[in-house]
Amino acid sequence: MNKNGFTILEVMVALAIVGISIGIFFGLIGNSSKLRGKIDDHTKLVLLARTKTEEAFLGILGKKYKELNEEKTFEGVTQDGVQWKVLQIDKYKEAAKKINMDASNEDESDAGLPPKGTTTLSIHVEGININTIIFFEESEPDENDTEESDVEENDGGKSEKEIDD
Repeated sequence: MNKNGFTILEVMVALAIVGISIGIFFGLIGNSSKLRGKIDDHTKLVLLARTKTEEAFLGILGKKYKELNEEKTFEGVTQDGVQWKVLQIDKYKEAAKKINMDASNEDESDAGLPPKGTTTLSIHVEGININTIIFFEESEPDENDTEESDVEENDGGKSEKEIDD
């Protein structure tokens, strides 16, 4: 017998192996594309959360917020429908209020208070949470403070109120 080529059975087995390999390859490409899309969506959410953190740090989140005790809540929805929420809590005022409520005698000092201007930020963007503590050099004037910050002078010799007018 003279064998010069492949039998039909060998060709069919080879084609089956190639077909299965191509099917697996395209399946992996499809899964990779889906995973890449999820990674891109997650990256956008992380970027939004970081942006809101920076806006909160700079104080440019906006003027619309809900205030409950020492907590300010900023909320919104992006054009893409992503909901975000930023909680800004003045830890100094919160701790001072707790100490005033819990104090039975007046001999307690401010030793348990965090420094003035200590603020926590909690940013929530669809499953992504960023919690951070920031320190402002000057916190908002407290009702109990007796410091007069309205008479500070600037380079032009005018008070802050005169400049705004």
